[in-house]
Amino acid sequence: MSFSRFFSLQAALLAILVGVTFAAKTAKIHYAVGEVFLYRNSEKQVVKSSEPTPGLKKAKNVKEGDNIETLLESEAIIALPDGGSFGIQENTFVSITKLSFENGENNFETVVKKGSMKFDVQKQANNKSKFKFKTGNSTAAIRGTDGFVGTSNSCSIASLATGNLDFTPEENQNATGIKGGQTIVYCKKGLLVLDLATSGNSLLFNALDTLLSNTSLSLDSLKKAIQEKDKQLSKRLNDKKSKVKCSIVALPDTVYSPKQTIKATCSKGTHVRIFDQPIRSNGSEISFNVDWEPTEVGQKKFPFTCFFDGDNSTSFQCGLVTTYYAPNPNESTSKAPLTITSGTPLEVCDPAMATVEGTFDTTDLQANLTVSLGKYTSANLIPLSAKGQFTHSIPVSDKNGNWDEKNIYVNYTSSTNGKHKETIPLKVIKSCKTVNLLPPKLTLSVNKCKASLSLEQSKGDKSIYTFFVDNVIQKESYFENDSKFTQNLTQGVHLYTFQVEDLAGNKDKISKTLECFPPIKTAKIRFDNGDIEYLPHVPPPPDIRTIPRSFGFSVTGLPQNDPIYIKQIVISQPGKQNQILRGTDLQSNHIDQQVNIPYSTTKIKVTVTLKSGEILEKPKTYKGP
Repeated sequence: MSFSRFFSLQAALLAILVGVTFAAKTAKIHYAVGEVFLYRNSEKQVVKSSEPTPGLKKAKNVKEGDNIETLLESEAIIALPDGGSFGIQENTFVSITKLSFENGENNFETVVKKGSMKFDVQKQANNKSKFKFKTGNSTAAIRGTDGFVGTSNSCSIASLATGNLDFTPEENQNATGIKGGQTIVYCKKGLLVLDLATSGNSLLFNALDTLLSNTSLSLDSLKKAIQEKDKQLSKRLNDKKSKVKCSIVALPDTVYSPKQTIKATCSKGTHVRIFDQPIRSNGSEISFNVDWEPTEVGQKKFPFTCFFDGDNSTSFQCGLVTTYYAPNPNESTSKAPLTITSGTPLEVCDPAMATVEGTFDTTDLQANLTVSLGKYTSANLIPLSAKGQFTHSIPVSDKNGNWDEKNIYVNYTSSTNGKHKETIPLKVIKSCKTVNLLPPKLTLSVNKCKASLSLEQSKGDKSIYTFFVDNVIQKESYFENDSKFTQNLTQGVHLYTFQVEDLAGNKDKISKTLECFPPIKTAKIRFDNGDIEYLPHVPPPPDIRTIPRSFGFSVTGLPQNDPIYIKQIVISQPGKQNQILRGTDLQSNHIDQQVNIPYSTTKIKVTVTLKSGEILEKPKTYKGP
């Protein structure tokens, strides 16, 4: 491939990556409690942890191919664009194999590999929508219903509170239909369809999970055990329900906005929720906000779930709100030249995309519609958008250099409708790793006892700096943006670690053994036997020209008398080669050498160079007779 052809291809790919236009709506993990994990592209992501960390700050998108796992006493609720929901119960592992919500056709397929899923699906406006759950040996298809499906000890379970469900064992393609109030249990030993008072309640699944662990039960014995358990659970639930009174303010029969507030007054001490964080009632009126995609016209239902303090495993439906969502008949049929339908501010986390949605007037085919963020401006979106609706996504990250932008701008220009501009606030969640791609980078230079550090790749980011000496934390500091700073070193030789961590947990660190030797004013040379030493009066034989002497001295005044502060010692004797001792070879601050000197007055000089740069000099005199 030629360079010019390669460059053209790269430019085209870059244009696609910088601005992506699509119209798909998606499901989101709207609520999570306990230990919840999402697996995407072989990467494990923590959605919620029981550790003392903040909860789910923002709804997390769910994509085709995702796997979701919940552990003991954990739960995750997936909110659908039409206002329905799926609940992944405790000790459950599911794989999302199909997920699309486009043009009024909703499709959601999942494999329940372990545990159970609760569902509350809105009534679908057409027969094209499909919701399917696969277990180890069966498939359950639902439309506009609520209940649960699950798998336990190689058996498949489907249970309905309301609606209809088609259940198909894989080796038998003839579907078995059940309706509200019925539960189906399918094992290798056979299939049971049971009328149970607790059908659709997740409490029933826990009971079935226990009963199915006894594989020795015959099909008839299993049926009787389930029916008996249902009676016990039904009494337990009815006792709970009798203690709760919820007065719910009904929504109008028809609503014209996809955002509604439902109000209710429930018995004091009751925990109440609609697909979200439970609210503990104090006996006063409480409010719940519900919403769905503006394009999802049709019937809507919102069940109230209640439980008591310390007994969230025994939850039950304590109310139901229904309505019908339709376009407002009082609004003009003609579209405004430009309307933004996406929420504000636009939050960017996962995916790392700022997605703008809206509508425009289609009467002027020559009109121009663009979306701008920072230095980027899209091509004209009108030829790419159908029926006057547009969606445009722009990748946002520190790597793209646009994560500090505060607004996205939508510009519409028409010769007949004039110019219109919308400003949409942008909120970038910089703690998300999908947005915060560039790890902080540290560089280090050392001059004597001072380390100079430079923090880079942190523009628009916040970082925590941690300073360790010999693996013990000495200091923590916080920085915004790139910074240059110094760090004083500790006297002596130590292992230093300089570490930075940004908002998304990206880290960089430098570990190095460094020396710090400040000036030592107290250091001195002290000779053994004094600065002057007299030779013996008895001279050596005439043929002996030199005599051996012990030459000892100490370098005093060093911290802890540690020789590590000594760089070099030079012993100079007239007429002889200097004797050099390196500091790394010294075991003590005291040095003991053997010298040969003439039987006459002689001076031996000691020069000590300290690592701090100071030089100590001192002679010793040997006097002859």
